[in-house]
Amino acid sequence: MPLMKGSQAEVMSATAEFELTMTQLRMLFVLEHAGRDMAVNELAEQVGVSMAATGRAVDIVVRTGLLSRREDDSDRRIKRIGLTESGRAAIVQIGLARRRAVEAFVAKLDPDERAALDAAVATLGELTARHLPLPGGIHAPSACAATPSKASQ
Repeated sequence: MPLMKGSQAEVMSATAEFELTMTQLRMLFVLEHAGRDMAVNELAEQVGVSMAATGRAVDIVVRTGLLSRREDDSDRRIKRIGLTESGRAAIVQIGLARRRAVEAFVAKLDPDERAALDAAVATLGELTARHLPLPGGIHAPSACAATPSKASQ
């Protein structure tokens, strides 16, 4: 377990830089995955918190510059929440830290451990795609390799 704990330090550091709660961070990832601005009620449903809690969280994150809020084009009563360029950059930064952490973890495994992890991740990917479709009927990729990329070796 110490191997995994050490690998996560960079991820936690990258995430902590933005001073976001887990709910606020989840909002960024939900919006990034959706690829479009969302109404507050949609965002609340996807994140799994109340409209009131979502509204308060959005207010805070809009002030940080990671999210934007605008009126809906066809109904001014609806507020659309979207990622700003800074929000997209934050997601990229956190994603890169996550990737480096996984690559560092996998690089320390011996070949047998790496093969076992590869098989387990492939199985997990297939089961996830089959049993846990993403919102909107989107399915996750069926497998991903546990071998570090050539660029990181």
